[in-house]
Amino acid sequence: MGGVAQRQTFMSAPAARGPIVTIDGPAAVGKTTVGRMLAESLGFLCLDSGLFYRAVALATVRAGGDPDSADDALAAAQSLRLRFAPDPSGQFAARAFDGNRDISEALVSPEVDRTVSLVSRIPAVRAAMLEPQREALREGGVVALGRDIGTVVCPEADLKVYLDASPEMRAQRRWKERRENGGQMDIAAIRENLMARDRIDSQRSIAPLRAAPDALVISTDSCTPGEVVRAIRSAIAARGLIREC
Repeated sequence: MGGVAQRQTFMSAPAARGPIVTIDGPAAVGKTTVGRMLAESLGFLCLDSGLFYRAVALATVRAGGDPDSADDALAAAQSLRLRFAPDPSGQFAARAFDGNRDISEALVSPEVDRTVSLVSRIPAVRAAMLEPQREALREGGVVALGRDIGTVVCPEADLKVYLDASPEMRAQRRWKERRENGGQMDIAAIRENLMARDRIDSQRSIAPLRAAPDALVISTDSCTPGEVVRAIRSAIAARGLIREC
């Protein structure tokens, strides 16, 4: 993968919507970094599916509900009117709104961090979030990140990518990230937490973590984010969605 600067021009396409690129994979493989870089290079919206479940967690807590209760979490999910927009400040990959209320900052609060895993594992909540996710992708021009975007949410995406990396590399990245943010945690404990999350995500009966059969699978162990972005852009160009020159 070379480091030559590239620019793109969009080819006219028969479809009314813009291209949709999905990037799935386990935690700490670089989805967010790669997704934001790719979306910026293409002029697309970068949309993380985790924002939907964070919004459910936030709505549950604000309503005084129990995030571990399927009834409370589902009621919160059904109350949401989510939409997303690019963030000119660059602070977020996308700004999130519930109706006209900007909830971007609240979605990354410690309270939401503690409760999002509880609501996201509830089958009824995942089912309720399917249509809002599909609606957000409908117009295209999106790089969508998650764990089941290419397999469940949008199997008709123009390009499906699955990023992977060794547990050791993922633990090292997460440890470095937390250290830079002032957090302290043993790298062995981080690795065990990641592996436990993998087991839950891959063994759940609804929308398990896996690569789509037609996904472009990329190991990020020995690649920089820029190299991964260039590989994905080449695959997009090969499908005639952009022209690299």
